[in-house]
Amino acid sequence: MTNAIKNNSFRIYPWVFIPLIGLLYYTTLFLFSMTSDAAYGFDWFGVVVISFQLGVVWWLSQFVLNKLLKRGWKMNLRLFIFGVIAIVLLSECIFLTIRTIYVTIRYPEFSLFNWVLITVTLLDSLLKGIMVMSFLFSLQFFKRWRLENEENERLKRNELELQNRALKSQLNPHFLFNNLNTLSGLIRQDPVIANEFLKEMSDMYRYILKTAETDVVPLIEEVQFAESYTHLLKKRFGKNFNYSIEVNDYDYVIPPISLHLLLENVVKHNRIDAECPMHFTIKQQEGLLFVENTINRKNHVDSTKKGLQLLTEQYTFLTNKTIEIREDSNLFSVKLPLLKLIG
Repeated sequence: MTNAIKNNSFRIYPWVFIPLIGLLYYTTLFLFSMTSDAAYGFDWFGVVVISFQLGVVWWLSQFVLNKLLKRGWKMNLRLFIFGVIAIVLLSECIFLTIRTIYVTIRYPEFSLFNWVLITVTLLDSLLKGIMVMSFLFSLQFFKRWRLENEENERLKRNELELQNRALKSQLNPHFLFNNLNTLSGLIRQDPVIANEFLKEMSDMYRYILKTAETDVVPLIEEVQFAESYTHLLKKRFGKNFNYSIEVNDYDYVIPPISLHLLLENVVKHNRIDAECPMHFTIKQQEGLLFVENTINRKNHVDSTKKGLQLLTEQYTFLTNKTIEIREDSNLFSVKLPLLKLIG
């Protein structure tokens, strides 16, 4: 329905636009003539003639331009010049006939084949042809450029979505495997705690599935997920895992699995035991989340950093902002920009 309205508007607006340009064009000529010895009175028939001329040029330009756009881009400049010449010649035949008849009727002192009139008409046709053709050519070029940009954005979004799904498909088995192992041990040690662990685990997995197709989620939901996950890690590693989450303003959104990914990196790349306890913190400050953890590297752990790279690309695509990653000998930190919640 919307496309039909747009198409109809595109068909209608030249027939409103062209007479206005014709009136402006004729008025300019009239005012210019007032400053010379060849002054003439304002004639509405002249406005009609010029508007008709512009309409013919418009129609011919549309016809030629449609032919141009079907050709390769490298040929467009040559065909553009050819199109202008063709429009001038075709419109010249029409204009010269109309204007000659008009002038001989209105101004009989001019001869039917007045070379000055023919020359002026030719130059006038050339000017109109170049103006209209250039306008339409620029308009079509802009539309094509905009459509190509939209298509590139769509392809980039699709690529990021596919990468995001691939990353989630990798994270989910790790999440299940690690926590099922922990659950197995808890069942033998304390069935009550194991039951609580299972409930939290099921709620978290439900959240992962729910956010699989979304670009952003409310900050409060992502933080609640992080709290549940750190709670599970606390049960898994005991006093060897310590965490702190300080978030006060929840009027933001964030790409899903952001904190999940960072927590998975903590477990994947670091030793967590009595000799190497882990300290993990999330702090909020001025529209940013600061996520930090101590570094106790495991030996022989392959790291492609695809997760962090995808997270960076997601932020760049969605917000035109970048995450900041820092690492020294003792601390790994990530600064996540938050998106303001609208509505």
